[in-house]
Amino acid sequence: MLEIKGLHKKLGSFELQAVDLSIKHGDYCVLLGPSGSGKSLLLELICGFQEADQGEMWLDGRNITKLAVQQRKASMVFQKPVLFPHLSVKANIAFALRINRKSKQKINKQVNALASQFQLTQLLNRKPGQLSGGEAQRVMLARALASEPSLLLLDEPLSSLDVLLRQDLRKLLKELNKQGTTILHVTHDYEEAMRMAKTIGIMQAGHLIQWGNPSEVFKNPTSAFAAELSGLKNFFEAKLLPETENGLRKVLVRGVLLFTQSKLDAGIGKLVIDEKQIVLSKEAPRTSAQNCLKGFVKQLQKTPIGIEIEIDCGIFLIAYLTEFDFEQLALTIESEVYVSFKTSAVRFFTT
Repeated sequence: MLEIKGLHKKLGSFELQAVDLSIKHGDYCVLLGPSGSGKSLLLELICGFQEADQGEMWLDGRNITKLAVQQRKASMVFQKPVLFPHLSVKANIAFALRINRKSKQKINKQVNALASQFQLTQLLNRKPGQLSGGEAQRVMLARALASEPSLLLLDEPLSSLDVLLRQDLRKLLKELNKQGTTILHVTHDYEEAMRMAKTIGIMQAGHLIQWGNPSEVFKNPTSAFAAELSGLKNFFEAKLLPETENGLRKVLVRGVLLFTQSKLDAGIGKLVIDEKQIVLSKEAPRTSAQNCLKGFVKQLQKTPIGIEIEIDCGIFLIAYLTEFDFEQLALTIESEVYVSFKTSAVRFFTT
């Protein structure tokens, strides 16, 4: 559906470098990364607002690399609504249709259908200055879809909205995708990415460093940067030692010795421990887990997924318990607790 090969763009001091990706028809792809990582620039290259220095882009079997914006069959929605202030909602939605010289009958039919779909029928005669933020963003989506694009590009479309409006637009975008609209959505929000994505990409400093199924990308991050974006909280400066024990590598974190399965060369790097794989117990555990530490509870915090527990065991670790398990263990501040986790929960990355 969309194929990008070796896409490169230098813009001032920033450089988007040799991006390759493939998007299937009907996919919902999310590019996740911090501000300045190149996410928005990639969308602008696909849409035609920027011209690539190198590489090719193919959409529905057509090479669109050099085509004008209106010939690409890709529409873009920006972070903040960008509507023509002097035109009504109806005229804004109809803009692309008029540019493409569609008949008046076709324009009216398409605009009315989109207005109904996006709950804009009562707003068609209003000007953009009379709209709320959520209404204006719905108009943007309707206008983007009026030209029946093969690909819908979304640049942080939810970030400027309040929580309730964000929820409504998430539902709307998911429904559009269910109806067959292929979407490429950029964000810096991990939660938003996980809620929306069927396919996810990680952007860092102009590089697409990982691409694939969300659960696989975050289960097997290829870098500390990708792991940190996943929302994991246990990050440490660490030293991977050359010594092994029972076939496992030793890693030293602030004087605490842990074990991992890393095959990297010994040296300084970042260690990530997946809090979801940490097991807590009041008694010394009988377990096959290769890492077992004793510590003391320092903080307790209720969260939507259970109880977040901070434990001092020579290093400060975050772990989670369900409310049921928390009540069974009867933990309080300064409770002594055993912390255990397998080597599969421990990832070492060079920096």
